[in-house]
Amino acid sequence: MAGSLPIIWILGGPGCGKGTQCEQIVSKYNYSHLSTGELLRACVMSGDPLGVQLFRLMEQGQHVPDEEVINLLSKAIESLKNRTKGFLIDGFPASLEQAKMFEERIGSPTKVIVLEANEEVLKVRLRSRGNFDDKDESIAQRVQLYTEKTKPVFEHYAKSLKKINGERKVEEIFDDICKVLDA
Repeated sequence: MAGSLPIIWILGGPGCGKGTQCEQIVSKYNYSHLSTGELLRACVMSGDPLGVQLFRLMEQGQHVPDEEVINLLSKAIESLKNRTKGFLIDGFPASLEQAKMFEERIGSPTKVIVLEANEEVLKVRLRSRGNFDDKDESIAQRVQLYTEKTKPVFEHYAKSLKKINGERKVEEIFDDICKVLDA
């Protein structure tokens, strides 16, 4: 689907700085940034019936069904593939099931980058951000889901995965990401 374009998965707990780093990567490498969180929030804000259904799940900190997430990503990749140098997929996959479904329907990631940050750091960052799904109960639920569902993805992709300390200055983190992307 993405042809020969690179697909980079940017993983890490909610609030670890994926979005901030993706903005810088887009600026330097001319990749398209696809945030599953932003795609889902846009669907919710559209007010269509699917958006209303997804809002209920997200408000409770629940994962949206894999099929819906893959469909949103697939449509976004298809619409951008002739106008980009690659794709940054932010906050995805959230589980091994999503990873397998992505590979079957869209393709394999070229690189997998994980931004590591302590759970307490993540919670503080999320509280200060203020999205509709950043309430204490949903934050705790999202961090727990990340630990239970997303971390197993790291083991599955251990050979191609690069871990980066996400608790440092934005510039230091970005320098390390560039080293991975340029390798």
